Amino acid sequence: MTHVGMFEEAKKLKKLKARIKDLMEINREHQMINGKLRSELEIEKKNHTLTREGLELEVHIKDREIGRLYKKLQ
Repeated sequence: MTHVGMFEEAKKLKKLKARIKDLMEINREHQMINGKLRSELEIEKKNHTLTREGLELEVHIKDREIGRLYKKLQ
């Protein structure tokens, strides 16, 4: 191998190492964002469940009240 070839390989290797470092940083940031989004999703799922349960309870109470009023009419 010539001296020029060795320098070209060294340059390529340096570029590849820099690219790997950049990709590792991007991967780390992606993992952090993904973790935050999963956490937010879990919170939203819990909020949705609580809201749904509250609405179901409200509907149940109204149905009972309507039934009671209907019995009064008869």
